[in-house]
Amino acid sequence: MNEIKISMVAPALPYYPVWVAEERGYFERHGISCKIEITGVTDKVTASLADGTAQIGMVTPEGVIGDAARGGRLRLIAGNANKAPLSLIGAKWIKRIEDLKGKRVGTSSLKEGTAILIQRMLAAHGLNYPGDYEFSLVGAHPQRWEHLQKGTIEAGLQLIPYDYVAEEAGFTNLGAASDYVPDYAFTAVALDLGWGECNREAVGRYLRALREAVQWTATNIVEAAAILGRRVHFNDEHSRRGLSEMFDRHVSPMDLSIDRKAIEAVFDNVHRFGLVEKYVALSYDRCVDESFLAAA
Repeated sequence: MNEIKISMVAPALPYYPVWVAEERGYFERHGISCKIEITGVTDKVTASLADGTAQIGMVTPEGVIGDAARGGRLRLIAGNANKAPLSLIGAKWIKRIEDLKGKRVGTSSLKEGTAILIQRMLAAHGLNYPGDYEFSLVGAHPQRWEHLQKGTIEAGLQLIPYDYVAEEAGFTNLGAASDYVPDYAFTAVALDLGWGECNREAVGRYLRALREAVQWTATNIVEAAAILGRRVHFNDEHSRRGLSEMFDRHVSPMDLSIDRKAIEAVFDNVHRFGLVEKYVALSYDRCVDESFLAAA
């Protein structure tokens, strides 16, 4: 039995393969014992891989791409969400994106994930950062929802099913991230090559368990929703609706592959917003190591 520490920012619905693989016994069947670390901050997931405190990261890929571009050892090895299942939720009195001028927008990082997508969305409406609005580092989507309700931020990108919850409570859905960036490698599986190359066989078994969990979920949405209800405290109907959206919109890759068009959209964003210098060439092969998934 190999023990693997998995780092993730929050118990998010797109990470359902982890919970399903645990509850259905796929990890155990493949000789994997998992310990899950919830960081609450996106950057800490990437940092935990780099410093060796975690072996596998369920990541937003920008930090891993930046590390690879600088000659580091972090790599993406499998896909998790090849589209961004997020909606920009505003306070009840915010009616359009233009109303966010001068307002506070919640995020979990200034360098990864939601902050990058927010800048793309608001720029399409003439609002640019910095200058036209401010970011508040309040945490991941559960914390953003708390801050929206308290009024300490005026907007934040909310992951499914939190966007459903917010709309039901009367908050304003200002639009889906996928309307602005249709294909986007929002989350992926990553590791440090130093550890991964010494543990290839265990990584392969981990990925096989995740793939089995995805494929089982696709045909057992109701049962998988009940697992999410127990593990991440969504109600079963919100979980069922969210999982259905993951498959109906082709967010969740059945084979765990990272879509090339989706990762190229991330490359465009990290260059556009200065996370990697524009003269540094980014490529799929530089940032993604397919050999682990190919062997799984």
